[in-house]
Parts: sequence; structure tokens; C-alpha cells
Amino acid sequence: MAKIVIIGAGVMGSALSVPAADNDHSVTLVGSPLDDGIIDVLRTPGGVHPKLDARLPDGVRPITHAQLQAAELEDADVIVAGVSSPGIGWFVDYVGQRLNRPKPIAFVTKGLDLVGDTLATYADTLPHRMPSMRTFIGIGGPCIARELANRLPTLSIYGSADHEAAKWLRSLMQTPYYRLATSADATGLEACAALKNFYAIGVSAMQTRYPDDKRADGQSKNPCAGAFSVAVREMTEIAAALGGDSDTAVGLAGLGDLHVTVGGGRNSRLGHGLGSGRTVADVVGAELSGETVEGVDTACLLARWLEKQDRSAERFPLASAIIMAVLEERAFSFDFATLHLSGPELSPEGLLHEPQAPLANNSGK
Repeated sequence: MAKIVIIGAGVMGSALSVPAADNDHSVTLVGSPLDDGIIDVLRTPGGVHPKLDARLPDGVRPITHAQLQAAELEDADVIVAGVSSPGIGWFVDYVGQRLNRPKPIAFVTKGLDLVGDTLATYADTLPHRMPSMRTFIGIGGPCIARELANRLPTLSIYGSADHEAAKWLRSLMQTPYYRLATSADATGLEACAALKNFYAIGVSAMQTRYPDDKRADGQSKNPCAGAFSVAVREMTEIAAALGGDSDTAVGLAGLGDLHVTVGGGRNSRLGHGLGSGRTVADVVGAELSGETVEGVDTACLLARWLEKQDRSAERFPLASAIIMAVLEERAFSFDFATLHLSGPELSPEGLLHEPQAPLANNSGK
């Protein structure tokens, strides 16, 4: 039995307590300063998490951030960061003030950092900010927290430069319903984890921009699929530019996570608003009031990086369209007529090339 401390009682941190407790680990769920109300609910008999619509297992011990003793962090086998990206600074300070012995720390937090004008992932920057972190482990892949909390089949991926650490955490967390891949590409995983929220805004906008009243859901499918393909190609190039493996973007961490994020969530809802002709300020000030839309934060950082790239509007047309809508408060506009298609595979330049001829088969068969 391992001792797992999850800091952040929002949807994803709380959902991760379910497979951990189902595996008979000792789980302490620590609320951030924004989570006191959630912790109060969870500590009442039969309390249902207000955003997950699920009870957490009896083995989960919910406490406030003020109640956590330093000794509990010192005794933990692993710490999980379940805060949102605006809370990462608080998490770094909170853990840094209480932890003296190096520990592996896993992150479900999605976001990017800037080092000067250089875009970087949490996998690259947080180890330098947290001397008490022995190993950085990123948690990514297609996972809606409410579905995980209700034990629906879920595939995710853990990534760390110390691949053995990722596999060790998988051994603690994997259940029959929570199936886990591992990767040594923490940088690529973290890049995709942030970028998929950003790109979900633009892909989801197609669902309302091009309605189809003949379908039960009112949404046409071709525009969304086209934008999805462009998003995956752009994610692949950006992840590689940040030091990740381009293959990561076409697996669970990239393509898979983008698919589930387009299917629902705050970034998707913002995209639906933009596709209907509304502005970011209008949507964020109304139905998304008080919510953290992490794709907006990523847009601000990505914009500074794109300014330094050659032919950025041509190479990253969907990213450019999302950034313009987010930063300039313009109506979202993405013109499919400007895409140049000439073959089956998207190239880094945003064009489609003819495939190379297959190698001759000299096996004699």
C-alpha cells in the first residue's frame, strides 16, 4: 500500500483519488484555497463531489490546505498536483515550504511556461523551480474526470524523462477501468496537454459555425473533422519544436486528448460561443464566468512564440485564427479556402504532399 497525497480537490485531482483508493492505497485529498467548499461537502456523510456527481471512495481522506501537516508530505510515496494552471505558483510555494525530502511529483496541471521569449513545458521548467521534486511525471491523455470518477473505461498516459518512474506510478494507479500507457517523452506529453485545450477552442467552433439542422445534434461533421486534422498537424510541429517527440501528438496525449476535449468542457464551450459569432469576453463573462479556460492562457503564451516563427500564419493557420479571436476580441474566422491541399499527408508547412513510392520488395514473394 502506497501513501498518495493529491493536492487540489477540483475535478481531475478528485477523480484520480478513485483508482488510487480502489487499489487500496492511503489517499489524502488536499483542497487548494479555492476548494474549501468542496472539502466541506466531501466530509459530510454521503457527500457527493459537487462537480463530479460522484461519491469518492471511503478510503479517501479529504482535508483543507491548512490542515495538511508537513510530516504527511514527508511520508508520502508520491504527490499529485491537481491544481489548474493559474494555481501552479501556489502549488510550488505550498509544497516547497513543507517538503524537505525529494519526492516524485505527478502533474495533471495543463499549461505552458515562457522562459524569456522561449516557450517551454512544465516538464522543463518546474524541476528547476522545485528542488524538492525528485522526478517530474506528467499525466495526460483522453480523460473526462467525471467519467473516471464513475469508473468508465479510460485510457491515459504517464510520461517522465525517468521512464521507470512513470511505469512505477502506473503500477500504483492502473485498474481494470483505468488503463495506462507510459512514455519517456514528458516534454511532448506536457506540450500536447496544454495545446489540446487551446486547439479544442477552434475545432469546437466548427460545430456551431456550420450547423446542420438535419442532424439530431444540429452539427455538421466535415468542417470539424477538417479543423481537427489541421489541429493535430500543428500540435505535432509545436510539440517537436519544444523538444518533444512528434509521434506523441498522434497518440493518447495529443490526438486522443484533443478528441475528448472537443467532446465537452470549458474550452469546447468557449469554441461553441465563438462559432456562433460571439466574442471571448462575451462568453467568458456569461456562461463561463468564474471558470478557468486554460486554452485562453495558452493562447497568450503561444502568441508570443508565434511572433518569432517564420511564416507563422501560413504554417499555423488554426492557431493564428484562435489567437486573433482571443487576444484581439475579434469574431472567430477560419477560412478553409486558404488551405492548400495536394496529397494525403499534412506537412509541417501546412500543405499536403504526395506519398513517396514504396520500396521495391526484393524478398521474392
